[in-house]
Amino acid sequence: MSSFVLRILFSGLMAFVPSEDGTEVTVLLLNTEHASHTSDGAVLPPHKPFIVARAGDCTGTCPKRDADVAGFVYRDLGATAAGDALEASHVDGGVWSLNGSDLTIRKGSTSDPALPALSIASSAGASNIPTTSAEREDYKWVANLKQLCSGGCALNSALLGSNPPAGLIAARFRIRNGKVFTWSVARIGGNVTPVTFKRLDGTGSASSYVQAVASAVGVDIQVEGSSIELAETSFSGDPRRTMRLEPDASGKVEMAVLNLPPFVPPASPDNEAPEVGKHFEAYYDLLQNPPARETRLVPRVGTATGTPVGWQSVHPQSVLYSDLLNGLRMNAGRSMYDRVLCPPASIPLP
Repeated sequence: MSSFVLRILFSGLMAFVPSEDGTEVTVLLLNTEHASHTSDGAVLPPHKPFIVARAGDCTGTCPKRDADVAGFVYRDLGATAAGDALEASHVDGGVWSLNGSDLTIRKGSTSDPALPALSIASSAGASNIPTTSAEREDYKWVANLKQLCSGGCALNSALLGSNPPAGLIAARFRIRNGKVFTWSVARIGGNVTPVTFKRLDGTGSASSYVQAVASAVGVDIQVEGSSIELAETSFSGDPRRTMRLEPDASGKVEMAVLNLPPFVPPASPDNEAPEVGKHFEAYYDLLQNPPARETRLVPRVGTATGTPVGWQSVHPQSVLYSDLLNGLRMNAGRSMYDRVLCPPASIPLP
C-alpha cells in the first residue's frame, strides 16, 4: 500500500484550542469583516480566510482559480497573471474561500488504515527561545493567551458548538490526527529573540510571560493509502464541499490555511524589527469575559539576551521548505508575519 505525508500549514489571525484530553485541536479563524478598531483607534483591516491545497490530483470540489483569493494574494499583479500564479502554486489541487466553514481531514477511502492519533510536539528545552530545530517544533511557542490576562482567560465555549456567536469566527478546522508542531517562530532581524507583551499604548507593566512566539504552525499526518480528503460542513453540520487529494510528483500533499490582511511581499527579506502586533488584541474577543480593549497585552520586540541564536539555524530549509508557500510568496522573509508581530494564539481548554 502506498503512503505519503500530508502537511498542513497555518498562519494568520487564528487561535488554537487544544482539548483537555489531548485528542483534538480546534483552530478558530477570526472574522474581521465587521467594522472593528484596535485600542489606538486604527481600523482592523479585513483578513481573508482561505485554504489552498497543492496536490497531484484532486476530485470533488477543486476550483483551480478563485478571483478573490488570487486578487488578494497577488494584488500587485493583473487579474489574469494573478489567476495564473494561484493555479501554478497548487499544481492540480484546489482553492477554497472560507465562510462559516467547519473543516476536517479524513482518510481518502473507507478501506484505508486509520489515520494516526493526534500528538502535540514538546521538547525538553527550558529556554525562552529554541536553540535547535527539534526545540523549535515545540508547541509551547504558540503564544498562550492564558498567560496574558487575570482570571485564566477562559474561552467562550459557544465558539466550539453548533451555530457559534455570529461575527466572531469565519471558519474552524478540527485537527484529530497527526503531529501538531511549531513550523516557524518570529524572526527579529536574523535571530530568534524573546517577545514581550504590553499594552498597545505602552502604559502599565509588561507581562512576565516572555518567550519566542510562533509565526506559523504545522500539522504532519502520515497517510497510509493513495489519497486524503478535506471535508467542509456549515457550522450547523450541513454538508458543503469535499476535496479528495492525491500526492504530487514529489510524493506529498500540502495545504495552507491562511487568514491574512492585504499585503504585498517586499523585494528584500531584510527586516530588523517587526512592528508591534496590534491585531493581537482581537484574540481577547474570543474569551468568555473579554477585558477592556485598552488593557489588552500585545506582542512587541523584546531585548535579546545571552548568545544570539540564528533564525536559519533552527529553521533548516531541507526540512521546512514548502513548494506551496513559495508559490504563494509566503515563504520565510516574504510573509506578512516577518513584518508585523501578529502570531497565532493558543487558548487551551478548560
